[in-house]
Amino acid sequence: MNSLRWASPEHHESVGSTNVEALAGPRPGRVVVADHQSAGQGRLGRTWESPPRTGMAISAVVPALPSATLGWLPLAAGLALALALEESRWPVSASLKWPNDVLVPLRDGGSAVLEADGVRWGKVAGVLCQVATNGSIVVGTGVNVDHTPDQLPVPTATSWRLARAQGTPAPLPAGAREELLTAYLSHLADAHGRLAEGEVAAVRGAYLQRCLTLGRPVRLHLPTGGTLEGTAVDLDADGALVLEDARGRTVHRAGDVEHVRHQ
Repeated sequence: MNSLRWASPEHHESVGSTNVEALAGPRPGRVVVADHQSAGQGRLGRTWESPPRTGMAISAVVPALPSATLGWLPLAAGLALALALEESRWPVSASLKWPNDVLVPLRDGGSAVLEADGVRWGKVAGVLCQVATNGSIVVGTGVNVDHTPDQLPVPTATSWRLARAQGTPAPLPAGAREELLTAYLSHLADAHGRLAEGEVAAVRGAYLQRCLTLGRPVRLHLPTGGTLEGTAVDLDADGALVLEDARGRTVHRAGDVEHVRHQ
């Protein structure tokens, strides 16, 4: 289905930002990976830094997509990582929070992003897609791999290592990062191929099955400032969030979702 072929990943022990590196030479199939970023980039212009050798930053360059399917790419990237985590030899359950967060269970302590069916979920990864000047798209994914509780960037974060067991498990074995990267890139290439062919239904269906945002009350922090509260009821054809409140339904293509408890 997909003609995308990945080049050998370019590994860095430390780099400012893998997305910046990839954007400097956005050749489809290029993959830039780092164990540490000193100026990692997040959504809405945020920057962040992770302790050395605790995380894995991945920036993969994919060919341009039709505008009708472009909005699904960051969602599909989160889905690709969730699948890779679950299929790993060191598996953990993974779910999704719209638009760009991958969640895994909190095993011990920490503040949950949300609680669903008795499971407390924390953020293990986020996605940032940026369109290059040549039309290619850099898909940036930052994964918390070996963080211990005191190394996590925010109280609602967790790591692959911490999600594996109660307490503070041993670091991930040698080769775990490389295997996760390979599986993630395989799923990402498959999803990109489907989107390139206009096959949104398959990507949408798989995403909806794992998205914990839908059907729950949320507070949406808008990019322009201000907030809206309501129930997240659907994703539209472009992957935008459909929010329902007493006044009806509104559609939002960007924003930070905060899950709120039922009153």
